Amino acid sequence: MNVIQQYLDQNNVTRYKVSKLSGLGQTTLKAAVDSKNGIDGLTGKVIKAIAVALDKTPGTVLDELLLLETK
Repeated sequence: MNVIQQYLDQNNVTRYKVSKLSGLGQTTLKAAVDSKNGIDGLTGKVIKAIAVALDKTPGTVLDELLLLETK
């Protein structure tokens, strides 16, 4: 499973919810989740969208993704 999808699952948030709360397109989120690059392929836009949906800072989201990726 992709680390981004795993992160969303752990935080009980769907891509649909991220899209609706942040305004970022579902296609963009799907591309990030389907990417073979893990978090290296994430844009700031995607990180900010996830942060908005989770009511966290983008820095916190990135830190948590980095930790998850190293497990």
